[in-house]
Amino acid sequence: MISLLPTNLLQIPLNPSKSIPALKSKQRNNSLNFSSELLNSRNPSSKSTRFSIVSCVFPCEENFLYNEWPQILQTSIGCGDFLLGQSIHAFLVKFGYQNDTFRGNNLVNLYAKLNRLGEAQRVFDEMLDRNKITWTSLMNGYLQVNDVESVFQVASQMCRVGERFNEYCCSVMLQACSSAEYVFLGKQIHCFVVKSGFREDIFVATSLISMYSMGGCSDDTVKVFAGISVNEKDVRCMNLMISEYGKAGSGEKAIWLFLDLLSSGLDPDDYTFTNIISVCKENTLLEVGRQLQGLAMKYGFVSETSVRNAIITMYGKHGLVEDMEKMFQAISEKNLVSWTALLSGYVRNNYAIKALSYFVEMLNSSIYVDSSCLSTVLDGCSECKNLDFGLQIHGSVIKIGYLSDVNVGTALIHLYAKCSNLQSARLILNGLSHKTAACFNAILVGFTEIDSHHKEDALFLFSQQREEDVYPDAVTFSQLLSLSANQASLIRGKSIHACAIKMGCGNDISVANAAITMYAKCGSIDDAYLMFRSMNEHDTISWNAMVSAYALHGQGRRAFLIFEEMQRQGFAPDKITILSALQGCCYSGLWEDGICLFNEMEPKYGVRAILEHFACMVDLLGRAGRIPEALNLIKNSPYSESPLIWRTLVNVCKLCGDLSFGKIASKHLLDLTPEEAGSYILISNFYAGRGMLKEAAKVRTMMNDLKLPKEAGYSTIEVDNKVHLFVASSKDHPETKEIYAKLDLIGAEMGGEDAENVFLALI
Repeated sequence: MISLLPTNLLQIPLNPSKSIPALKSKQRNNSLNFSSELLNSRNPSSKSTRFSIVSCVFPCEENFLYNEWPQILQTSIGCGDFLLGQSIHAFLVKFGYQNDTFRGNNLVNLYAKLNRLGEAQRVFDEMLDRNKITWTSLMNGYLQVNDVESVFQVASQMCRVGERFNEYCCSVMLQACSSAEYVFLGKQIHCFVVKSGFREDIFVATSLISMYSMGGCSDDTVKVFAGISVNEKDVRCMNLMISEYGKAGSGEKAIWLFLDLLSSGLDPDDYTFTNIISVCKENTLLEVGRQLQGLAMKYGFVSETSVRNAIITMYGKHGLVEDMEKMFQAISEKNLVSWTALLSGYVRNNYAIKALSYFVEMLNSSIYVDSSCLSTVLDGCSECKNLDFGLQIHGSVIKIGYLSDVNVGTALIHLYAKCSNLQSARLILNGLSHKTAACFNAILVGFTEIDSHHKEDALFLFSQQREEDVYPDAVTFSQLLSLSANQASLIRGKSIHACAIKMGCGNDISVANAAITMYAKCGSIDDAYLMFRSMNEHDTISWNAMVSAYALHGQGRRAFLIFEEMQRQGFAPDKITILSALQGCCYSGLWEDGICLFNEMEPKYGVRAILEHFACMVDLLGRAGRIPEALNLIKNSPYSESPLIWRTLVNVCKLCGDLSFGKIASKHLLDLTPEEAGSYILISNFYAGRGMLKEAAKVRTMMNDLKLPKEAGYSTIEVDNKVHLFVASSKDHPETKEIYAKLDLIGAEMGGEDAENVFLALI
């Protein structure tokens, strides 16, 4: 007889307390040890989970084992005790399990449940008689370790020997198809289920729902669920469907299904509340989420860690950080999901530094991280641009082997891109074996963080993405359109927009919004308006983009008309809408309308004025010649110590030629920013504009004496579908001689002193 026990198991142990004695040993004094350990095993709280089946087996003990071994096997599965299971296996070897299907099935189930598939397969192969339970147990074992190919190899072998599938076999195979790449196989099994009459079986139906849900086939999921009779639906089936509605963004449908569950007489469990509370991430469902929290308390499930984790996530998504923290502190046994939910809530609500602090505390609590947690922490590093901390996380990622994980890789790319380290971001991208659109989108973020002359590489990256058969999504096109807008490259922007339409992303609202902004910033306001009117639906961002477009083009009246139409359509203006409308008033000379809007923004629209609103009002009042009122507004605002607001006043005094107030504003600005080169340059240009060249030179000398670094200004222009970059004081352009010759000619035509003022402002 061939023994399945490892050879070292039959050797004399070096440490008897940690091994199983040889079965043929007949030491009588060990017989008492078996009884005591067997009694000890029935106490779940006992520290010892290992049995020692001694070889001193008397007839009464053999009878006991012969009758009780199935229960002992179940205990070994529950405790995860592999050695105990092997001991029972050794005992059964004496009685020839190969000829007994029941014994063989139990052993296959034991090894399958303990993820010992090699041993399970060997027991299976040596069995002389098998039934459906045997095949299903082995398939289920391979399913637990996500070995889908082996599941179907066993299923094929089952067919070849003439064993027909039952509902349990179908359920296991359907679970194996729970990914997009295997959905086509799942559909074939679904056909077999219908043909065999298993469609009414709740286990099979639930597996079908799970398979279609995880495979991304939402419509098929709904159809299967609708085909189950009301009386057959159980809690697990309902839970899966609630989860599916949540993933599809159909929060209201999930709520109605939950109400149907309660009205049908079924009792919700902790998974029910975990799923339904997770659905309440939309703004309109916050109050519903609070009521569900109270209902979970009523049913006695609010103390479950999974339910509390869902509540933490809900509060984090709604920006209720204090409530999120209170729920987290109330969890007695915090697991990795609890910590990840808290960290994600902090990152989402701009508390990235706090998230990193809690991450360190989590590590001190001996909680092991996974890819989801690491991705969240890396996102936190990106938000606060803490590259040093991110580098440490990167090192840990390499050490524990998560570098190949696509989510962690994407987060690393985003970190380096946000910190303007595109070279490292590219290295991570190129090192990923499986690239997604999110990976490329993450590195595109970096192009918005750096100077314009690097943005030529964005299209090269886009080409690389398509060459690697990674289809761009709406986020990709939105970012590319935004880059074109920042670069004022109309031809390139049109090409990207056309490509988005061709690839089916043109109707996406985020792409359409980006296209409006791109056309507006590139000077094509009519195309921006046509884009706006062609959209099937609008959101607040769409309206803001159009109001801002008219404002930038100095068409304040039209900006106000769009602003009013937006309200008629039921959209409430936000702080960006108000700011865009104020800019329209400022650039169009509609100062009375601007003052009225500023005074009404909080009482009428519920929008509290922020720094940018006050700066825009200073600009508006200054351009209207009401600089004393602008100065008074600054002094009475909560931002009187902000450099931006004083910089705005200096600039508007420069435009209006008001020397006295300009000097006052300049003094305040330098007091606030004594080490910022931009402030000195602005004040120098202010004096130069008034013809006070000596004062302008003094300011420049002060800046040079302090050795303040000056960031070179640059501009771009698109000619014949090529973007030309011009950096201040640079002569790197291939046509530099011709450009400066033309500048000299223009200067000569302007006349001596005026030309000198212009060139001083250009330096």
